[in-house]
Amino acid sequence: MKSSLRKRFVFFVLLSSVGHGSVHSWNVFGPDQRKPMTSYEYPYRTIGYLDNTRCTGVLVGKSLVLTAAHCVVDLKTKELRRDLAYFRPNYINGKSYQKSWITHIWVGTLDLEKNQPEDWAVLKLADNLGEGFGWMEVKKETEGKMQCGGYSADFAGGKTPTLHDDCKILSESQDILLHNCHTTRGSSGAPIFMMQNDKAYIVALNVGEFRGDSEQIGRAHV
Repeated sequence: MKSSLRKRFVFFVLLSSVGHGSVHSWNVFGPDQRKPMTSYEYPYRTIGYLDNTRCTGVLVGKSLVLTAAHCVVDLKTKELRRDLAYFRPNYINGKSYQKSWITHIWVGTLDLEKNQPEDWAVLKLADNLGEGFGWMEVKKETEGKMQCGGYSADFAGGKTPTLHDDCKILSESQDILLHNCHTTRGSSGAPIFMMQNDKAYIVALNVGEFRGDSEQIGRAHV
């Protein structure tokens, strides 16, 4: 199961904690382009909050959630965290009308220091929330208008998600995507996605940010 999931997701995982530079909590370039994401419509309702992690996740199947591995792995012990609880889709103003217990976890790696490009995880839920909320699919694509929605800690205490609805992938080099989507701490695990024929497709998964000497850009693993 882990192998098949890896083949499906690893090429589309957004990574900004690899390479050179330092990791910070704030990743906004110029005027803040984020706005409150309070829609109960598809695809925004597929994005949700992970209890106890201060992270974001997104439904990618009836009972599957995609997020970042560093959200579910204890970086000190290199083991799965023991305080994982519920996934809450469409969590707005600190409330979600449905939730589901996390029953199983597949991760790209438990050792993120050595395997940062594998910073992805898939969570199995006890309930088929995707039947009601829908889910996003995955697509390898770097061109076109992108959107990124997640639970940024600097907005409403991370209790309501924000959306940057017009960002883009800037470049690709050696399995790393550079992007300009506005994110902050708490949006780890947030999807960067595009719409095609009323369907949402994840092209990358937010896990952090990169800041060079003279510019600030987001990074992605492909």
